[in-house]
Amino acid sequence: MVDNNASDSTSPIFEGLVPQFDGESRQTRRTRILAVAASALPIIATSWVAGATTVTELDPTQQPPAPPEPTPEELMDATSVLGHSSHVVRAGESLKSIAEMHGIPTAALLALNGLSWQTAVHEGQELVVSKKQRKLVKELKRELPPLAESPVLESSVRANDLGRATDGGVVTALTPEMITNARLIIQVGRELGVPNYGIVIALATAAQESHLRNLDYGDLDSVGLFQQRPTSGWGTVSQIRDPRYSARAFFGGPNSPTPGETNGLLDIHRWQHMSLTDAAQAVQRSAFPEAYAKWEVSAWNWLFELT
Repeated sequence: MVDNNASDSTSPIFEGLVPQFDGESRQTRRTRILAVAASALPIIATSWVAGATTVTELDPTQQPPAPPEPTPEELMDATSVLGHSSHVVRAGESLKSIAEMHGIPTAALLALNGLSWQTAVHEGQELVVSKKQRKLVKELKRELPPLAESPVLESSVRANDLGRATDGGVVTALTPEMITNARLIIQVGRELGVPNYGIVIALATAAQESHLRNLDYGDLDSVGLFQQRPTSGWGTVSQIRDPRYSARAFFGGPNSPTPGETNGLLDIHRWQHMSLTDAAQAVQRSAFPEAYAKWEVSAWNWLFELT
């Protein structure tokens, strides 16, 4: 005869043990035990699949397989998270920091610009950071006249990176004051992303207007490096006497300190296609527009010498 109460009797192997679930019903106890057993199943299953006889045989240091390396095509599809098409290298930046800034792999930055891991970048260098704009940047560069890409002057005089001019060109020597102001103009131009030709135009203009000196006098009410006039909307006298301000005003563009008041170089339509004299005159409106040309050879050499 089966004892229906046998399930309620205590098995001999549990005699003398203190219950660990005091106050719980039998059903609650069963639920708790089943939950513990169920939580152990994934570990047991994993051990069985891996062929291990015990849980301790699993390798806790085992890492998941590394994702596959991006293909060259995938690298070339990189796009800057900032929405930029290019990046002008600033002092202290590296390929890695530039890639991180734009949210693209360093390998993608190298691929977009045809560089290698051993390549060192320099301040003022322009890098492509988005495939979508890569073709556009190339087309824009192709549209520029040779003068904007290399220092080949209209007079056929070529300025070189040795700080001299070939074919008899004359380079004006710089005084310490002129060097300070020329470097500042170059620095502002680099910060604004102005190409070399635009910086040369600025240097030649300041050389003609003030001999690269921060003058507190000039024709009528003109003052400063570029002899800008407060009455023509270039700013107050104190502002124009600030070389950094006056350089930014000369370059103009979206970062101009005088928006809507004056037109800087970057505001002149197709200035890259103009001769240095015409481009400078479009900004300055001088009574002697041809005077800027004589500084062209010197300006190119100053740029090379000071950068």
